[in-house]
Amino acid sequence: MAARALDAALDPSAIERALAAWREHDVARAIHAADREAIRATEAARALVLELFSRPARDLYNACALLGRLLADAGASPSLAASTIDGAVRALADAKFTQDESRVAVARASLAEGYVSAVREAERDDARRAWDYASCVVPLDDETVAIAAGYPASDGEELADWAAKIALTASKSGAKAAVVAGPEPVKREVAEALKLLGIDVRDSLAPKRWLRLPWRK
Repeated sequence: MAARALDAALDPSAIERALAAWREHDVARAIHAADREAIRATEAARALVLELFSRPARDLYNACALLGRLLADAGASPSLAASTIDGAVRALADAKFTQDESRVAVARASLAEGYVSAVREAERDDARRAWDYASCVVPLDDETVAIAAGYPASDGEELADWAAKIALTASKSGAKAAVVAGPEPVKREVAEALKLLGIDVRDSLAPKRWLRLPWRK
């Protein structure tokens, strides 16, 4: 059969065959079980990418970026993300459909961009979760807590939201006083949120009251 340009939409049966071939290509190159699970989890997005190889380039690139994000969310390896478009291209070639090489290169780059963006967002979310109440607050007694105010905020609104959550949780836990330490802007935001809820903010722990020995006056 002569090669055909993708200027018309693939019929459903052709997409199904190409999808199966693409799946086999990726499974054969999967590094671990997470890769194989990611391939299964992204079946619908893969079908969309195949279909959009015959549509306007922008739609294809957006679909590839989405597929990259879904692969990252499913725990796929960077190796799978980097090579999966090659599998799609090979599957389409086996079905006697040709592709514009420039579109293939941008499709590959779009998928990588989506993958990397999702990984970075996940890493930032993990870093922020390290500053949840249970991780950055230590009870000192029944009514006093120590707060490590080091939240890596990217903007003032985000910092204010975090400080409000910390203050609200401290109030619900029964805290009446708090010792706050950290960079001055973050410390100030937390202190203001605590004061709004009636929690006394201290610069340091109260000095210990030592017992007077009998021979001391």
